[in-house]
Amino acid sequence: MRENSTMQNKIISALIFFLLFTAVNCSAEVISKVAAVVNDAVITTRQLEAAFAQALKLNPNSASLTAAEKEKMRLKVLDQLIEEELFKDRLKQLRIKVSEEDVEAAVEDVQRQNNLTREQLAQALQQQGMDFATYQDQLRKQILRFKLIGAEVQSKTEVTSAEVREYYRDHIDEYREPPYMQLSRFTLPIPGSADEEEIEELRNQAIEARKRLVEGEAVNTLLVSYALSGAEGGDMGRFRVGELSESFDRVVRNLESGKISEIVEVPNGFFIFKMTDRSSGGEKPFDEVRPGIEQILQEEKREQAFKDWNRELREEAYIDIRI
Repeated sequence: MRENSTMQNKIISALIFFLLFTAVNCSAEVISKVAAVVNDAVITTRQLEAAFAQALKLNPNSASLTAAEKEKMRLKVLDQLIEEELFKDRLKQLRIKVSEEDVEAAVEDVQRQNNLTREQLAQALQQQGMDFATYQDQLRKQILRFKLIGAEVQSKTEVTSAEVREYYRDHIDEYREPPYMQLSRFTLPIPGSADEEEIEELRNQAIEARKRLVEGEAVNTLLVSYALSGAEGGDMGRFRVGELSESFDRVVRNLESGKISEIVEVPNGFFIFKMTDRSSGGEKPFDEVRPGIEQILQEEKREQAFKDWNRELREEAYIDIRI
């Protein structure tokens, strides 16, 4: 049972991403009425209730939903079904199709992302009340949706250099970088039981290690050379002036990039620092942040273009909601 539960959890995210609300069989006693008319298509109450039941099944919080929340969700499902019919009409007009190779590639992508075999995927789908053929059909619909939106919206999401420059100027505070120091450290720890003679030996080793660092030897190389003495260190990352303890900050705050600090002797060891990089801060170069800005603007345009296109699609269609 635990294995089945784990598999179900693995696939649920993929199901939610790829799954459009799926119609399931209803009992013969249910009387189907017209829920909505979309151009020449009819959405029945049976289709709506089936899709709503599937949506509830996929919602982990369905048991705690109030009646008002369920009704809101039901209307959202109806809106999804209306949108699906509108998309179907537009797909026919544009003659957009999906090949079996496209569907198979999508299935393989789901398997790869969730680390599942085909058999495990089929089993997980079965636990969700869906056979593999139905799942493939839903993937096909989703791919068609992506292709349609790409064809209708993508051309409206191009970003010009002027727009990127304007965004950079308007959000310049977001691209200011504070001053920083990037440090590497070489440390020879002083054991708590060390006597004066042992400490003096470590001090001499630290002097020799600093000399080798000044001559250009890498910190990591020295860590290997002094491994028997318990050498520690490596890249420390970035710091601002004043973030380190006073004894350390004092010897590194004025170091130039590539330079080696004096030896800092504290009760627990001998410390040597290398300034691997430092910056006085300021604005990040435009060329450095340009790709990120382009992505932000493209996403904003994509969202707005989709909203505009979807609204126009509905305005041009005949939609009659009857519930």
